[in-house]
Amino acid sequence: MTRSNRNSTSSVGLWRLIKLTCLFLIAMLANGVMVAISAQPQSEYQYQLGPNDVVRVQVFGEEDLTVESKVGGDGAINFPLLGSVPIAGKTIKELQEYLVGRLAEGYVRSPKVTVLLVRYRNYYMHGEVKTPGGYPYEAGLTVQKAISLAGGFTEKAETRRIAATRVVGDRAGTVILGMEAPILPDDILAVGPMQKFFVSGEVKTPGRYPYEPGLTVQKALSMAGGLTERADPAGIKLTRFKESGVETEVGALETLVLADDMLAVEGLNQRQKFYISGEVRTPGQYFYQPGLTIQKALTMAGGFTDKADKAEVKVTRFNGKSVETMLLEADTVIMPDDLLVVVQAKKIYVNGEVRASGAFPFEKGLTVHKAITMAGGFTEKAAKTSTKVLRNINGEEHTIDVTLNASILPEDIIVVPQRFF
Repeated sequence: MTRSNRNSTSSVGLWRLIKLTCLFLIAMLANGVMVAISAQPQSEYQYQLGPNDVVRVQVFGEEDLTVESKVGGDGAINFPLLGSVPIAGKTIKELQEYLVGRLAEGYVRSPKVTVLLVRYRNYYMHGEVKTPGGYPYEAGLTVQKAISLAGGFTEKAETRRIAATRVVGDRAGTVILGMEAPILPDDILAVGPMQKFFVSGEVKTPGRYPYEPGLTVQKALSMAGGLTERADPAGIKLTRFKESGVETEVGALETLVLADDMLAVEGLNQRQKFYISGEVRTPGQYFYQPGLTIQKALTMAGGFTDKADKAEVKVTRFNGKSVETMLLEADTVIMPDDLLVVVQAKKIYVNGEVRASGAFPFEKGLTVHKAITMAGGFTEKAAKTSTKVLRNINGEEHTIDVTLNASILPEDIIVVPQRFF
């Protein structure tokens, strides 16, 4: 047999895969839309090998050609006689046929090749699960089991719709999966926050409720137990937050309710009230008291949630026919009918070769180095000097080469690739 080395280039690079998956997270957080692909059952899906899979190659009668290797970031493994062999994108059957063809080119007479998949690469969990991150894939894994391995849902999770970003060949897109649906290696499962609406005032059970498409004011009030005896049926107000500002109107029973809407039912003998929405523990309407400050009002609403931006409380004030929205300090006195909105804290995301990937609170002056420190620091495999930032600029996604001292912006995704030497 003649021994030689032949180099082959990878068809799929690790950086391309990381970029595709991270772009999906941006789209999810921004409520964007990606191209949809079908969710194929595992039995119908032709598994394609890729970086971080571990394969075992055996050639009958040639013990020195038995190799067990992890597929590198370039999508290839080193194989005796043949050198670098491209793996990524091939099925097990295609790889066997490829190796038979190559070895038959003067290396081994009538080679019989067996390829076994020893270990799959990871799948990833993000969003409203207790322990987001990457997990080893196993055959037959379902969405329900994957979520259990990630610690289960958080209290704010939308459990009815689980979105997954999936790369099949050269296509990437999103699929909506049921709890019993199979998942695949490299899938990124994103559990979003539950969409909700709020009902306050003269209803039997005020509070927040899960939103569903097609919801009307009448059905929303029924979910809150219906009106009390003190309720004014003509005093149903619907408050909606839009990009142009806050709008409040009389809520007719057939009016459609949207996610994050606030329904307030006034009483027949209405006392002056104020309203609190957003990231507080008990949003709703409260009785106004002269001299009431923003800080005390927030305390009445149970205080901030874990996701609140404590430095930014917006107050919308109705002055006759005009509406004014402003940022006020905690000791500022509020007025009757004021609407206080506590926004969600801005975040940044760190993925790749760090010890604890995930979302982290944004703060002014944050650098790439500090963000990576928040994520537990680099792993031993990190390509530190190749760190990149994915940033949305004017509605378009850009990949930016950065130094560790570079400043980052809210919603940036920091990606630390793996080194391969």
